[in-house]
Amino acid sequence: MSIATSGPEQRADAAIGDSRTVGGRLGLRHGLRLARRFGWPLATLATVAALACLSLWAAPAPIMAPWDVFILLDGGYRIMAGQAPGTDFANPIGPLTYGLVSLGMRLESVPSLAAVSYGGVIFLPVVAVLAWRVSRVRLPAGYAAAFTVFLAVVVVAVRPLGYSPRTTTYAMLYNRYGWALYGILLLLVLLRPRRPGPPRAVIGAGLTLGVLLGLLFYCKISFLVAGLVAATLGWALGTLPRRPSLWLAAAAGFGAVATAMRLLFGVRVTHYLADLDSAAGAQDARQRMALLAHTIIDTTPVWLTTLVVLGSLYVAARGCAARPDPRLPVAVLYILGSCVLIAAGDAPERGQLPALVVAGLLLVAHLKYTLPRWAGGPRRPVLARRRPTQLPTLLPVLLAVLLAAATGPIVGRDALALGKSMALRGYVAQPPAGQRLDGERLRDFVIPANSRWATAYRTANEVPAMINDGLAVLRRHVAAGDTVFTVALTDPFSFALSLPPNRGGPLWWDLGFDFDRTTHPDAEQLLGHTEWVMVPLMTPGQGCCQETVRVMLDLYGPYLAAHFTEAERTSNWILLSRTSSG
Repeated sequence: MSIATSGPEQRADAAIGDSRTVGGRLGLRHGLRLARRFGWPLATLATVAALACLSLWAAPAPIMAPWDVFILLDGGYRIMAGQAPGTDFANPIGPLTYGLVSLGMRLESVPSLAAVSYGGVIFLPVVAVLAWRVSRVRLPAGYAAAFTVFLAVVVVAVRPLGYSPRTTTYAMLYNRYGWALYGILLLLVLLRPRRPGPPRAVIGAGLTLGVLLGLLFYCKISFLVAGLVAATLGWALGTLPRRPSLWLAAAAGFGAVATAMRLLFGVRVTHYLADLDSAAGAQDARQRMALLAHTIIDTTPVWLTTLVVLGSLYVAARGCAARPDPRLPVAVLYILGSCVLIAAGDAPERGQLPALVVAGLLLVAHLKYTLPRWAGGPRRPVLARRRPTQLPTLLPVLLAVLLAAATGPIVGRDALALGKSMALRGYVAQPPAGQRLDGERLRDFVIPANSRWATAYRTANEVPAMINDGLAVLRRHVAAGDTVFTVALTDPFSFALSLPPNRGGPLWWDLGFDFDRTTHPDAEQLLGHTEWVMVPLMTPGQGCCQETVRVMLDLYGPYLAAHFTEAERTSNWILLSRTSSG
């Protein structure tokens, strides 16, 4: 039998137990604070890293639309060989994408198509860091993480926006890079940080703005123009600080990008601007207006849904604690309009415009006090004289609809395309003999036999036979150090055969976009230093872009007739050999 006592020992034990309980609670709270502080950044970092690893492991994708990919390889190869965009060859789209491919090529002992994926993975941390830096101070952590991961998916995807997940290819990769950068810029200039920052935060915002504008400039000029207008709008609305230091820092950020492009790839700003001016003279206004009309029609469900959701949220928010900001509709309407106008200069993207997600994120930020905690609302109740008078659950539901409409079709199709690339990894490693391109540098450039894409001059699954035939012809005649010019969309041979690339003409030839019968390089500039010319033979009923070849032959036919003679002809190509240097 024991007798209970309350002596010093028992009181000491009780005190120790209480201290352990208090310590445990404090430790739990500290752990929760650490999780809130570092959980989302670590989860974002892990997800982006996983996307990079998957992209590298699955690279390269099977190519369903091949000729645009030849442009990427030729552009990257020219830069790797020492040519400078704008100086040695014209390039109106922007040198950033091709420069990244050239960096990817330097990572391989024998460059191959995988260099395109390597370049994307090099660019991925740049986009991810900019996206997280901009979004984290403006949005709840969960939304910032989702925004960053979404743009990471946009960067590493293996299909053009608007295309089927079955159409795996790297065509028009510059549009994906441009949309990712433009989305970050819109968030930066149209949404204030959640909390006031120190004075140096203005300098940081300006540097980030300048870097984004610089990258957009070297990616595609249409994104830069929209970005400059967005920055001006942000200044007018007051969502960007109205301080001279911001614009001075932005100029420094832009200059840093220009310096990096000059040092890495030899790009001179004045020469690049001259390329843009020349291409503008070749633009077909009727084609552009037709593209604009199709874009408006294609994006009608997206922008109409966005307007309906915006209106509903605006009306619902009128009875909430925080009055709607009158600047919000202006910002959202600009996002919609600018995205449609940019898409009018791209290939048909069918409403899959990644920057549209920023409209939903602006709504999240402006309605933060009316949202439940799980949807990004405040952790503690907001004391205010006015309380929500309408259904509070309507707000997160409508926001979810908008965000899903902006991101769901893109992420879903991109995931399916990446899954296809992973599933066909073995097929790319060991393709059927008829689909393999005959060259060590083209060892992983595989066009599946079931690809019926109407690419340049042939149906896609007929392109390997066409290219291999051309490679065989050149191997019979061309010596090391000779140059070859191809009368086609681009040159598919110099990279494959390690020949010096030709100088003096556009990287790619697209009638009504970068050349026409009045805007084009003169014959001596283009052909004066080449020893061989390859002319593709058309097959009736197959492929596209045949008018481009016909116009090129009309423009340069007299020079070819005077200085070249036919060396060999096959069912796919005519090889011309130089006979005179005069």
